[in-house]
This record gives sequence, structure tokens and C-alpha cells, in this order.
Amino acid sequence: MALAATSAPTRRLDALIEAVLAGSVAPLHAPTEDDFHAAWVERSLSDHDPVAMAAAGGALADRFAWVFQSGYQATLRRAFPHSTVIEGWSALANTEGVDGLPGTTLEGASGARRLSGWKTWVAGADHVERLFVSATHNELPILEVARGDEGVTIERSREGGYLPEFVQGRVLFEATPIDESRVIDDPQAFPTFRGCEGAYVRVALNAFILSHARRLQAPSLIARAVAGLLAAAGAVELPIPSNESAVAIGGVDAQTRALADDFEALIATADPELHERWMRDARMVRRSETLARRADDALARLGLELPRPSSA
Repeated sequence: MALAATSAPTRRLDALIEAVLAGSVAPLHAPTEDDFHAAWVERSLSDHDPVAMAAAGGALADRFAWVFQSGYQATLRRAFPHSTVIEGWSALANTEGVDGLPGTTLEGASGARRLSGWKTWVAGADHVERLFVSATHNELPILEVARGDEGVTIERSREGGYLPEFVQGRVLFEATPIDESRVIDDPQAFPTFRGCEGAYVRVALNAFILSHARRLQAPSLIARAVAGLLAAAGAVELPIPSNESAVAIGGVDAQTRALADDFEALIATADPELHERWMRDARMVRRSETLARRADDALARLGLELPRPSSA
């Protein structure tokens, strides 16, 4: 079923919600990465602040791949706030050592450093324009590299499977020169990325459910999705990482899962095509053990514990 393309989402969350409720922002028909990337650029979603970016992308999405991508792009904006705004997509290239390919090494003196080796997971590989690359897995510095820089080759590495429309790839650096102005030594970059990625994806997911519930005219789910979107947006605006954000994000995860269960029941009969895609990729809305553990750990640090089910 083709879904209507609509006017550009607004950059404020409250105005975006109003536009979705009015029907002027609705899901797109975007079966390929080409389609969603073109919509992203056309609507200048990269100009949005992180919360509005995640929500706007989620409201336009017709499948989980674009929900994830919208939350992921918002996460990168939050984790690297001083980087230049670009028109399209960025990716964090941190994973290495897969398939026997050597990881990256950064060599040379400051001002004349070069990066060589492989990173073996790149999101949105066909369209990503900028990479944030760890010189070594999980370690600083992080290097900002453009797709067109000397010695950079991005290739596809996986098609099909989970989120199949989302092109995943790997990147080879061959003595790529590193501009010192694009070396990031911020010790908060990795903790911020890890602490907020799940939350921004849930912002996008609540916006996705809201937009589709409005399209399918399901008032009770619309009301709950608005509440969930506002809760997710509030949680991710807290300092990250922190005890309060970990607790809030854990609560948002539980709230979003409950909403998703009822939305799944709706689309089983109201939109079988969407339901088929939903079930294929439904692990995105299952309970996040990571988010739940972070919430429990934060509560424990505050001297609180959630009651555990009895084993009797």
C-alpha cells in the first residue's frame, strides 16, 4: 500500500505533533534506502535538533529501518554536538576485527597523521556522507572523515536479514590523511552515544506509532503515543549519562513496549502489509535488557531497588 508523501515536518516537537494530528505529516512510502534518504534530504531533517530529528523521521517512516536510522542520526548529533551540520547522514565506525580484517591504526605525528585499516560495520552504507571513526575500537581519539576523503572506500557487507532495507557496510582506509581540526578527544563522546541511542530510537518509535495510528484513525492509541513521545523526548533531554536519565529511559522503554503490543494488535487486521514488516523486525520493540539493567543500576546507586518477582 502506497502511503502519501506530505509537507516537511517542522523543527519543533510540539508543532510536529500538531501536524501529525492534523494529518499534514504522515508516513511516506519508502521501500528502499534511496527513498528514505531522498526524503530526509528534501525535508532537511539534518537541520533539526536531535529530538525533533528523531521524531520527524519516525513520523515519516513506513518501516523499522527508518525508525532506527532516525534515532541513530539524532544520537550522533547529540554525541558530537560541535560537528558541522551536514545535509545527509553520518555513521559511527567503531566495530573492527570481523572476518579477519585488520582494525584501524593511526600513525604519524600531529598534523601529518594517517589512518589505515578496516571498520567492519557502517550504517546506511550507500548514502552515509561522514564517518566518526575510532582510531582503535572503543578508544579515543575519534576522527571525523568524509566519504570522499583520500583513501576512503565504503562497500556493502550485508544484505537481507534484520532491517533488510537498511544497507550495512564496511569501510577501508588506505593511508587516509587526518585533518587535526577533525580529531575529537571528548571523553564524553562514547558514554553519551551509548547512553542515549536507545532513547532516541524510542522517540522515533513513538512518533512512528503516532503517525500510523493517526492514519488508521485509532484514537486511544493516538493519545497514548502522544504521551509516550513526550515522555521519551523528556527522558532524552536529561543529562546523559546520569542516574535520572537511566531511570527515565528505562521507564520509557517499558511504556513504549506496552504501546507497541497494542499497536501490533491493531495493524494485524487494519494494515496486514505493515504488520508483516513489523513482525519481521519486531525485536526492535522487545524489552531492552541493557536499558532495564541501566535503570536498575541507577536505582541501586540511589539506594532503591525494584521489587523482584518471587521464585516460589
